[in-house]
Amino acid sequence: LLSLASLRSLTRALTTLLLLSALALCIAWFAFPLDPSRLAQIPQARRVLDRDGRLLRLETGVDGTLAIPVPLDQTSPWLAKAIIAAEDKRFESHPGIDPLAIARAVTQNASSGRVISGASTLSTQIMRMTRPQPRTLAVKAGEALHALQMETHLTKPEILSQYLNRAPFGGNLAGVEAACRAWFGKSAAQVSLAEAALLMGLPQSPGRLRPDRNPEGAAKRRD
Repeated sequence: LLSLASLRSLTRALTTLLLLSALALCIAWFAFPLDPSRLAQIPQARRVLDRDGRLLRLETGVDGTLAIPVPLDQTSPWLAKAIIAAEDKRFESHPGIDPLAIARAVTQNASSGRVISGASTLSTQIMRMTRPQPRTLAVKAGEALHALQMETHLTKPEILSQYLNRAPFGGNLAGVEAACRAWFGKSAAQVSLAEAALLMGLPQSPGRLRPDRNPEGAAKRRD
């Protein structure tokens, strides 16, 4: 058991650490603000329509992706539910980073001596999508900071919309509308629960889980 003196010393050390962490966060918050332009431009392909407005074909955008931006309220509710279940179970309650996931990842990685668990959220993944960089500790810290900042400017539905319109779904497909049309031949508003579950399993590893190349792996991830 800790002595009273040791307990007081530990309390002072933890208090000092928390105060220094809060001070560092305040300094970083103002020193490294989130650039709003990172969220303003959603990937978009060139659409060729017929005289009645029906889609004939898509042509890749300037970044080489096939993407069709779609409002969140024009997607199946299963898509949002599935991505939260697959990638960020506490999305509705955390502020952009998930302290419980971070603690779990630190504990598991430290005990195993290697990286076996991550702590990314939908918000930090959006930051990664808008500015891909090498996965260094400094880059991850910057993404976490900008995820916190984004959550003060956007609502949770707006953040979900950002994710669903940017996430990779295999090949050069970006966003749920293009992915639903490519994999299921239907719009994002029409997908079923099973289709949403399969689709939302892809961003974890879109190359490895492509349903045309690895149907068994995609189905296992879906299930």
